[in-house]
Amino acid sequence: MRHLDNDTVNEIIQRLNNITLDTVPKWGQLRRDTLIEHLIWVVKHSMGRSKQVPFFGNWFTRRIVGPAFLTGLFPIPKNLQLPKALSAQGIVAREPGDLNTLRILLEEYLALVQADELKTGLHPAFGDIGVDGWDRIHIMHFEHHLRQFGV
Repeated sequence: MRHLDNDTVNEIIQRLNNITLDTVPKWGQLRRDTLIEHLIWVVKHSMGRSKQVPFFGNWFTRRIVGPAFLTGLFPIPKNLQLPKALSAQGIVAREPGDLNTLRILLEEYLALVQADELKTGLHPAFGDIGVDGWDRIHIMHFEHHLRQFGV
């Protein structure tokens, strides 16, 4: 399995840069700007820097679904959304920023990982997945959205 490293980050940024403002995704409601804001949120959340989406998992998501997902047993479902109770509160999994913001954030993320100084946040459904779990989540998550936009 691939890992999030400098080469992967450069590839991701290049592919995201190929998404134009008028690109229509193959599924879902995201557009280029909201996609980038969503990716910024996910990376910040994995770094323990976003409290906007609270932990909503349970024993089943932590012990069964999370481990099965992290082994690559199944892909991220299309059109996956926050639980209705959270979205009804106005909670969104996005933070402001642009492609350069995302690049800088990913470079900082990698520097913290390489220095063994990253204090990870809880995955909203899977709980404490640590650096290795977030590495797998990021790779799968970026690929999911890059496929969504056909890049």
